[in-house]
Amino acid sequence: MTEFDPDLGSLPVQEHDHDVLLIAGSRPEVARLAPVATAFADADRIRALTVATGPDPMSVHEAFEALGVPADVTQLLREPPSPQPAAVAAMLMTRLDELLVDLDPSAVMVYGGGMTPVVAAQVAFWRQIPVVHLQAGVATDDLLCPFPQEANRRVIGQLASLFLTTGGTALGSPIGPNTIPVGDTMASNPQPADLRFARLVRRVRSGGPRVVLVGLDRADSLGVLAGLPDLLDREPDIEIVLYGELAGHGVAYPLLENDRATVVRTLPLAELVGLIAASTVLVSDDPELVTDAPGLGTPAVLVDGPHIPHPGDSIRSIGSPAVMTTVRQLLRAAPVVPDVTPDGLEAARVEQAVAWMFGLCPSPLLTSPFPTNTEV
Repeated sequence: MTEFDPDLGSLPVQEHDHDVLLIAGSRPEVARLAPVATAFADADRIRALTVATGPDPMSVHEAFEALGVPADVTQLLREPPSPQPAAVAAMLMTRLDELLVDLDPSAVMVYGGGMTPVVAAQVAFWRQIPVVHLQAGVATDDLLCPFPQEANRRVIGQLASLFLTTGGTALGSPIGPNTIPVGDTMASNPQPADLRFARLVRRVRSGGPRVVLVGLDRADSLGVLAGLPDLLDREPDIEIVLYGELAGHGVAYPLLENDRATVVRTLPLAELVGLIAASTVLVSDDPELVTDAPGLGTPAVLVDGPHIPHPGDSIRSIGSPAVMTTVRQLLRAAPVVPDVTPDGLEAARVEQAVAWMFGLCPSPLLTSPFPTNTEV
């Protein structure tokens, strides 16, 4: 893994008229953009380059690797990032601007409303590079909910040339001729290798059980572990997936005998991302994972964490004794999700829409699951 250096010639030879940078600054962004990179490669009419950046670029780089799409460019940090949002934005702005000058892409694509997407969109706009905005369709009419993603999403919406909705109503976004529904590209990621989880995700998508995903590693989280059997008794329509160091603790043994619980010591990142997205609630003592969960559409409970809540925040930092009460409240408040069965062509629709933007095909809507260079 090396950072892009124009003198090294490390990137693939350009054999296409157009190239798009898929810029990710977090694991949820990778989960939506990695399948898109594969779709571009399969269609072979536009070159897509994956960019791992953000406040923690190595975690983004590793997420691309875990999902089978190695990062083409990883922007290493020149110095430890400041925790202040303004400082992080300033660092990203400079680094991304340098990258766009070096590569001069035909367009950039960003997902959602995080810090990296809003900075990348602004820098691209200043360089007069078209912005393609892929978003989850969870936008609301409340500028502060979720905070700050909704405000960032609206800023990107004002700068984007092509707006791809992946679900929901996309309120606060510029609905118009360049707004195209594509579906949630998360569904185009590889299915979990573990058949237990692959079947569980399919059942959830078909209106099956609600899943409470629990990841516990610290000894002071044992109180949460002890409360899981009672949660299963009180909530007959849920299933629990427990993973982490505490999964091997004796307190977890009652779960091994319950057919609505699955207990594993480790989860590969690719499977973990898919399970978070399919879950109704995530409970974890890992602050980074809890921070990622809302971007995957899942409210999260941080056990005994230092998180400072913001308006509209979907992260809750709870002491161990109160976690189960909070989880039950979230289960009761969980919205009814429309039964939309993915067809696996979500990422291909993204590629089709971008090809249409460049004039490579007559329609932005995918009419064949196998777009080719011969489409005119």
